[in-house]
Amino acid sequence: MAIMPVNLRCEYLKNPLGLDMAQPRFSWTLEGSERAEYQRAYQILVASNREKLDQNNGDKWDSGKVISDQSVNVAYKGRALASGERCYWKVRVWDKNDRPSPYSNVATFEMGLLKESDWKGKWIGAKKGISSPLFRKEFKLGKEIKRARAYISGLGYYELYINGKKVGDHVLDPGTTYYNNDQPFKLHSRVLYVSYDVTDYLKTGQNAVGVMLGNGWYSSDGEPIGRQPYGDRPKLIVQMNIEFTDGENVSIVTDDTWKTSSGPIIANDICKGETYDARLEKLGWDTPGYDDSNWDEAKIVEAPNGVLTSQLIPPIKVMKIIKPVRIMQPEENVYVYDFGQNFTGWAKLRLSGPRGTKVTLRYAGRVYEDYKLDRRNNLNAEQTDTYILKGEGTEVWEPRFTLHGFRYVEVTGFPGTPTLENLEGCFVRSAVETSGSFTCSNSLLNQIHHNVCWTFMSSFQSIPQDAAERCERVGWLGDPGFVAEDYIYNFDTASFWTKWLNDIKDSQKSDGDVPVVSPLHWRDIYSEMPAWKSSYPLFVWYLYQYYEDVRVLEEHYTGIKKLVDFLSTKANNYIISCGLGDHMEPQVDYSSFRPKHTPVPLTSTAYYYYDAWILSQVAEILGKTEDAKYYSDLAKNIKDAFNREFFNESTNQYATGSQTSNALPLYLNMVPKGKEEA
Repeated sequence: MAIMPVNLRCEYLKNPLGLDMAQPRFSWTLEGSERAEYQRAYQILVASNREKLDQNNGDKWDSGKVISDQSVNVAYKGRALASGERCYWKVRVWDKNDRPSPYSNVATFEMGLLKESDWKGKWIGAKKGISSPLFRKEFKLGKEIKRARAYISGLGYYELYINGKKVGDHVLDPGTTYYNNDQPFKLHSRVLYVSYDVTDYLKTGQNAVGVMLGNGWYSSDGEPIGRQPYGDRPKLIVQMNIEFTDGENVSIVTDDTWKTSSGPIIANDICKGETYDARLEKLGWDTPGYDDSNWDEAKIVEAPNGVLTSQLIPPIKVMKIIKPVRIMQPEENVYVYDFGQNFTGWAKLRLSGPRGTKVTLRYAGRVYEDYKLDRRNNLNAEQTDTYILKGEGTEVWEPRFTLHGFRYVEVTGFPGTPTLENLEGCFVRSAVETSGSFTCSNSLLNQIHHNVCWTFMSSFQSIPQDAAERCERVGWLGDPGFVAEDYIYNFDTASFWTKWLNDIKDSQKSDGDVPVVSPLHWRDIYSEMPAWKSSYPLFVWYLYQYYEDVRVLEEHYTGIKKLVDFLSTKANNYIISCGLGDHMEPQVDYSSFRPKHTPVPLTSTAYYYYDAWILSQVAEILGKTEDAKYYSDLAKNIKDAFNREFFNESTNQYATGSQTSNALPLYLNMVPKGKEEA
């Protein structure tokens, strides 16, 4: 066969659970053995069960033969989809000679809880002051189980266990958002929930579900560093929908019949670190038959006002185990592990020793010449984990609810002399896949590209997180916006950026202003930095350009229009003077926080132009003719004013002639026609 559809995706994900849109979109790639082939047409079948699909019966949707080369984001147009419904789909294509391919392999998608009324569970919590509470519920299932799904959100982070086993391989779940509008002006907020297939975790007879919570971005043990908490304690909502083979259904949900207790994590903070006392472990707490008579009853707590929304991005996982390359000893009983590579995550400790022994791990990206940790870059992030031994054979431990940026780990209090086998690094990030690679004959360029990709990978933490070794771990708009295409060329990030665009949309004020940090983990952050705010229209445009995502244009058109109108209020004769400018502009000796060679109005106005131009293009695509003309004219007026203000006709230079002064108008196509070469 000339071409064949493979690599089926739904909403950019492989066989996703928990979709919450009425019209999921389908994508596939083409494999072929002949040159110059292309897809002339396609047909999608969607069925309510595998048997019907195997008989080519698309009882949910049969697109018929559609003459189109579209193979990304083809929207579902079949019968209405219900909460929890599972569907099976496949696709075939016709080649340039109108020959049909065989149908693809079967893929699936499953809906989440589509309406607020579908949620039967209540938000619950423990009493205040418990760093990482445990929750459990025991229940009996008297029939054979056909299918079971768990929907869970634990704020800030959770781990879910059923009958003694951790469910899934996610860490630092759910992805962080602006959970609760706590501002005096109108904003939107969301809380992500995660869907799991838990059929194989349950059994006929007695069962137990357990959840461990951490603070994450939501709450705090004490004085937080680098963030403003939303709530006074961790919170949990769970709904487990179980279908039996006889057709009956039952739901296990959070309410005040759940039991709760403190656990072995006695302190946890995303920046500070985690303290784990293994002597406080409660063996069997997540299994049936455990004696929880001394546990407290869970409390019904106030729910965050964020809308419960399905998490449809690659989850954060331990993506790689990194072995240390050497151990250094700067002082007696102080050992520093070198992992040979800077990354995000934590260390996993393996050791044995007397009960009550306290081992401390401190993380940093650099060491001094004498091998002592250089923690100057940590910027108030303590990055310190502590493990207290229970004294029972070999103990293996890694933190759950913190994150570090590091290359070096200092170990103190270790019982004996540690070896390379006692510590390993866990590289933790959102599990986005690579989408491209680069190599050339120049080893320096290869190394630079390697370093850039590692920096990008370490920033994937459900948001584009800044500076993982510091307390400044928020999602700055400016940083990713200016290198958006670099991200996309190297990593398959469509769903990741879709989620982040919704974070920005949630935090947009009614006057159109957007913050320079989103989600709003720092609240009062609507600074006058126009170029940074431009990441909003930039990512909307690039998702369309690279993924042909029309829906993202539709969902954010009003938002980017409001932003451009807001920026217009800051302009004087089409020139915007405020802004951060060429942040960290390179100098002879070091970089400068504010530019010394590139005028701030040049960069602010250039991106004001580009925002207006993008908006005019989006309006044209969406058929908004009047808006398209209005914002096209606005963009032209800005460009003309920009060239009058900054372009020197005699020298053919912009402003001071700095690299940014010339490169930016060239890149944004603002240079007067015929002057590009000059």
